[in-house]
Amino acid sequence: MDALSFVHSLQLTDSAFPVGAFAYSDGLETAAANGLVHDAASLVEWMDHFLEGIFIPCEGLALLKCMRALAANDFDTLQKIDEELTAIRPSTAGRAASAGVGKRLLSLCTSLCSDEDFPAGAAKLPNGNAAAAYATVFFHRAVAERDAVLAFGYNRLAGIVSAGLRLISIGHQQGQQLLTKTIDRLPAAADRIIEMADEPLSAFSPVLDIQQMNHQYVYSRLFRS
Repeated sequence: MDALSFVHSLQLTDSAFPVGAFAYSDGLETAAANGLVHDAASLVEWMDHFLEGIFIPCEGLALLKCMRALAANDFDTLQKIDEELTAIRPSTAGRAASAGVGKRLLSLCTSLCSDEDFPAGAAKLPNGNAAAAYATVFFHRAVAERDAVLAFGYNRLAGIVSAGLRLISIGHQQGQQLLTKTIDRLPAAADRIIEMADEPLSAFSPVLDIQQMNHQYVYSRLFRS
């Protein structure tokens, strides 16, 4: 990765980049309200489950597949992956969260981008899921596949910790310690995703899915999912 691509990847994954991800907890709020996630140890378990059950076989793999489709100018495959990302999520709130972040990312990058072809490419995503949207932007910014997977993984894990800081009794230092511990697993996760490049998307996360579906019943909510 050259210096400019590296800086752009930092910009895209920065919590200050206004894509609205802070409004979604992906079921963590429900888990905290039910006592399923209540301290640092249980938050680590939640993050591990996300990494193994969702990021590696689904979100990270989808991002890699989308970047390879873009490299081959295969927009049919890009659109199919975006549609599959919608179909694979059982929770309405989860689907809305992914599309909300993805569409906001594409809209914001369109306003920042000087390349006249970018808006046309971004418009090819039927649902604008986050993984497909980040793949589109990373590809346009000439970020390498593996680096893009790592950056997207960091973005997702940092979002979980950010939500956790507002939902359970942990401090910022402890939150960063948890994030560091899980980030250390990202390089191996990226390697596994690359090895799985020809495999279909899959996701087995019943605990997270149920928490997302039950979010509407949480009495007092800070998040939209």
